[in-house]
Amino acid sequence: MMLGEAVEQLRIEKNISVKDLIGERISKSTYSRFVNNKSMVSADTLLYLLNQLHTTFAMFLQLHTDYFDLKYDYTILNHCLELKQTYRLSNLLKKWELKIGHLSIPEELFIKTIKITLADLNGELATAIPLDELRKVYDELNYWTDYNLKSFKASMHLFDTQTAIKYAKKILKNIDNIDGTLVHEEVFYVLGRVFSRCLMEGLNKDAKEIYSNLNRLYISQYDLGKQTYAMYYEGLANVILLNKFDDIKLINDAIDYWDLLHMTYRIDEFCTIYEAASHHMDLPELRRMKEVI
Repeated sequence: MMLGEAVEQLRIEKNISVKDLIGERISKSTYSRFVNNKSMVSADTLLYLLNQLHTTFAMFLQLHTDYFDLKYDYTILNHCLELKQTYRLSNLLKKWELKIGHLSIPEELFIKTIKITLADLNGELATAIPLDELRKVYDELNYWTDYNLKSFKASMHLFDTQTAIKYAKKILKNIDNIDGTLVHEEVFYVLGRVFSRCLMEGLNKDAKEIYSNLNRLYISQYDLGKQTYAMYYEGLANVILLNKFDDIKLINDAIDYWDLLHMTYRIDEFCTIYEAASHHMDLPELRRMKEVI
């Protein structure tokens, strides 16, 4: 909900007339443009309106807007982690510390994840909230929600690979215990990262097990978008390129994706798969790929 819409909704809820709300501060036409999202008012004017509505700025943001949006703020958290933006992450933490009232379990986990991430970026992890707190939360989870997965994705690099593998298997078990579930895309991000770590550390048995499950999940999720499929096959191309598995099925899996890659003009992945599989030139699909390249 935009600010103007939220102000108008609050005005109606409190049964305050437009005339009493705006006073001599702004005109009715300016207020009308504001509540219809056609223009903005100054910060001073917004605070004036909120004072007329007998509410504070923090309370207004919390109760009448989408200011506290876990899904959006997890995206910000991951961007901050990737770009090492401690100042932005600090502001995100300050914002959530303003939240009034009881915090939900996902919100509590989010705040812990922010604090751990911020401490890690500042080199203060040893003196911050113990990582064991997050570990305890993950150990006790019976069902991995979208927000649980987002938290683990952001903090996974802080855990050793064996611990990450343990949680990956727990996530897979959770999925298998729910018939007909639609696997959230965060599952693929998390498992894909654990899979990559296994490859880098030479844990081929664990890598192959996770790959097998990734492949099974992708096949079952027939209505996944092209972008999600692209993430999977980009990783698949890297597996072939690294020659970690001597398995012709991997080559065929990659080539099966050729038409979609070509159709969506993902030429970099297209060439990567061709380069990775080029030593199997007896495959007719590869000859087709060579002609396109």
